[in-house]
Amino acid sequence: MAIEQPLDLYEVDASSVNLRKLCGGGITNTMESCVAAAILPGSENAIILGDSKLGADTPTLRFTRDELDSFFAAYQAGEIV
Repeated sequence: MAIEQPLDLYEVDASSVNLRKLCGGGITNTMESCVAAAILPGSENAIILGDSKLGADTPTLRFTRDELDSFFAAYQAGEIV
């Protein structure tokens, strides 16, 4: 029985993905926080994140939904300050 290897998120071609600007929660009263995000092609459980201010030239980071869920849970628990 072959063991299935995990998907290397950075090997997936995402050059045609249009990142969507998502905003919410201001850093200050005059500045809104935004991020560029999309679902990684071929994987409903992987997300691409970039800097919305840089547009199409933004470098991106890729995470599984489980990784992001763990990050948010740690933040909400006060483990990340």
